[in-house]
Amino acid sequence: MYKVLHLIPTLAGGGAERQLSMLAVEQSLRGMDVHVGIRCGGVFEALLRKSGVKIHFLGNYKGIHPLLLFRVSKLIKKIKPDIIQTWLLQMDIVGGLVAIWNSVTLIISERTSDLAYKGIKKQAWLRCYLARYAAAIVANSSNGVDYWHNIKLKKIPVYKVANAIDISAIRSAVSNSKEKPEHNSTVHEILVVGRYSTEKASDTIIQSINLIPDDYNIHVTFIGEGPLYDEMINSITEAGLNGRITLLPFLPSWWEKLKGASALISMSRFEGQPNVVIETMSAGCPLIVSDIPAHREFLDEESAMLVPLDNAIVLAETIVAHLSDNDSAKYRAMKAMTYTENLTIQLTADAYESIYTKALRDSNRECLFK
Repeated sequence: MYKVLHLIPTLAGGGAERQLSMLAVEQSLRGMDVHVGIRCGGVFEALLRKSGVKIHFLGNYKGIHPLLLFRVSKLIKKIKPDIIQTWLLQMDIVGGLVAIWNSVTLIISERTSDLAYKGIKKQAWLRCYLARYAAAIVANSSNGVDYWHNIKLKKIPVYKVANAIDISAIRSAVSNSKEKPEHNSTVHEILVVGRYSTEKASDTIIQSINLIPDDYNIHVTFIGEGPLYDEMINSITEAGLNGRITLLPFLPSWWEKLKGASALISMSRFEGQPNVVIETMSAGCPLIVSDIPAHREFLDEESAMLVPLDNAIVLAETIVAHLSDNDSAKYRAMKAMTYTENLTIQLTADAYESIYTKALRDSNRECLFK
């Protein structure tokens, strides 16, 4: 079996970190020798250690730091992996450089779409340049695939592998939760789960709640972490919404809160394939989402309420309409749930194993002809 080194900045509670953790655990169960190189730990560290995945701390260096390059190169020489798979921009660049220097087969993970790179053109250019030497690029959405096809890298295969979810764990967490269901409470609980950052459009959600009269008894719980925490607190306070909006840190057990939720809102300005949304779908909780291609890829008006991007007025109207028609909300939730039945980590791991096999076979063939 293969020896795989995954490189990712941290094991914090983000979507890429969750996907890597699930994949690494499944690969370890299949007999692969799995290693994960990180700058610093996070909520998924314990899960990886428990499953026999070897974790290597590289030092908490930001950007393309010379010491980070040195330590990744030293780690590669020590463990001699067959495959290096990189996750997120920093490690795509650092891991890509070191994989090329050490002639190790490189797989790059694409977790988002072209809009994510608009403000970081130099780093994005370098990443694309290094990708010319990769064995494959794996995106989790059609937008991600299109991004790389538009770059027109010669001979580099681009695959789409959907995100996996732990269906049984999600539904077990919901069914065993002590959260009060909606019909036992006069308050409509709405969840927003994700990074506190610009692309998640938390400002639009806060503005919309300020437009809804108090007598609708709506309470919104944000769950996440990120650079906009202080700004969000100030916005909530200035709008007089402290009693209607709560900010919580990322909770690994956030699925339990879906039991008592009237809806989950995702107003992302761009995405790859959003973990939170597909996990919510699997739990049977209704969705209100931004009308962007990443959501349209697997949702429509029959499975979710879609709202024009950055439109707080329409979002407020949509929330009110959603709460006013419980039967329609339940129908959409059940329709959305059917999409997730095949999003298993076993199928995802099968897909990656096939990609690894082809990448290594092609790399060996190239060596024979050099």
